[in-house]
Amino acid sequence: MPPISTTDSDNKPIRRVKYKRGLILLALQASLFLSALDGTIVSTSLPRIGSDFNEFTIALWVANAYNLAYGAFLPLFGSCNDIFGRKCTLLAGIGFFLVGSVLCGVASSMIMLIICRSIAGIGASAIYSAVFVIISEMAPLDKRGSYHGLINAVYAMASIFGPLVGVGICLRRELLTLTYLLRTHTHTGRFHRLSQLAMVLLYQYDMDTPKSIDYAGILLLIPSVTLFLLALNFGGSMYPWQSIEVLVPLVLSVVFCCGFIVIECKFAHNPILPPRLFKNQSIVATLLTDWMFGTCMFAFVFNFPLYLQVIQGNSAMWSGIHLIPMQLAICISSTVAGLLISISKSYRPGLWIGMVLLGCLIGLIAIFGITTPYYLIYIVTVIGGIGLGALFSSTIISLQAAAEPKDISTVTCLNHLIIVLGGSVGLAIANSVLTARLIADLPSAVPFEYIQPIVKSSLFVRQGLPPQYQEAALQVYSQSLRMVWYSMMPFAVVGLISSAFVKHCNLQSTDSSQLNNTGTDTPKCNDEIINATA
Repeated sequence: MPPISTTDSDNKPIRRVKYKRGLILLALQASLFLSALDGTIVSTSLPRIGSDFNEFTIALWVANAYNLAYGAFLPLFGSCNDIFGRKCTLLAGIGFFLVGSVLCGVASSMIMLIICRSIAGIGASAIYSAVFVIISEMAPLDKRGSYHGLINAVYAMASIFGPLVGVGICLRRELLTLTYLLRTHTHTGRFHRLSQLAMVLLYQYDMDTPKSIDYAGILLLIPSVTLFLLALNFGGSMYPWQSIEVLVPLVLSVVFCCGFIVIECKFAHNPILPPRLFKNQSIVATLLTDWMFGTCMFAFVFNFPLYLQVIQGNSAMWSGIHLIPMQLAICISSTVAGLLISISKSYRPGLWIGMVLLGCLIGLIAIFGITTPYYLIYIVTVIGGIGLGALFSSTIISLQAAAEPKDISTVTCLNHLIIVLGGSVGLAIANSVLTARLIADLPSAVPFEYIQPIVKSSLFVRQGLPPQYQEAALQVYSQSLRMVWYSMMPFAVVGLISSAFVKHCNLQSTDSSQLNNTGTDTPKCNDEIINATA
């Protein structure tokens, strides 16, 4: 009698593990896509939002409130991942995001809308922190790059669709509040299904070894980050930099930060940001690279559309469309960079190449003028997109490779927090440089009564300025934007230099790179993590 083949029975558990891994990845991608989409969807809808509520002067805070809450709560949820578990943090984030989105849909005033956007931002912060930590536990360190590449590509795709969906909303004749409500109801159904999927698939959290909560650190860090971001949002746009409205938040931010450092170094039993992380050369060098990366990237993302709209005369919709090739380049580059990291077992070339290409982007757009052809704009922005994608995938792997397994959640959230903080600094510098150059150079190009309208509204150059002054005003605006790019070049150089100090850590396919479900140092096999969902 011929022997019975056991091939099918042997392969069945492997197929089951791969199937569950794919479902988990799909659920994580869906949750991250929706939260990232909600972060960018209002960027092109702010004028309509302000008009519907008759509160255009504070409409910008609909976006700022989301970003402030998102950045301020990242360290907190990084700690929650270890204390309460990744699953609980993800579901809590989905709950916050769902409640905030629904309340946005029924908001009856601008103040209520801003508060509800803050709630949604808190949820998005928890979703981001949990998603990237779960991804880190799904794969060994040497394979993690490909997973992070796919997740970063999803995040970039949401950045593409967000502004375009916002433009679509603006083009509709229905009230924005009704449209927003319908959209949030769509989110509600999706998140109900996503929550059920996550409940079934994600591994259970073991509370055998609970950790203490760093209440003092939380109460000092969140106000410090929030006040810092508030000051940077106020300065140069709403109030002068030397005004009390800007200086008081900055001083209080420094005071809270100093208190936080003392608490973390001297008293905290389970610090939210362990001081040992900042004794690691590779972690410090990567975080400095992150800061410079965020500074240059945010300055570009928020100011290059000004070039397309003011200098090139595009509408908000077309300026977003012209940036789609760059966003696609980010998606592809992030995925390819992650795969190359998994194949080559080396992440440092991604840091170096990314910073070089980011520097090339900043340098090349500095030569753009009124007559720059679009094919050149596409080439340069695609080059920059390749660099940005490489940095997204490389920086997080660099931090995780240098950190101890018990610090994976912390460094993962710290990675994005530093990018956000650096980006806020970049926006403040870019806004100050642009405003200062316009105020200094416009008097020689246009009559005095047109200076303040041009400074306060970029649309005035094309839509309100008399035709005989437009060419001169465009030249001044172009030169002012050029000074913005010049001011970003030192940051790109510092980022490249700091990336050279990142040490190579061996990316081995070993179980020691994995955390178990208790959030401790105990190694756990990658397959065991997936099988724990059964």
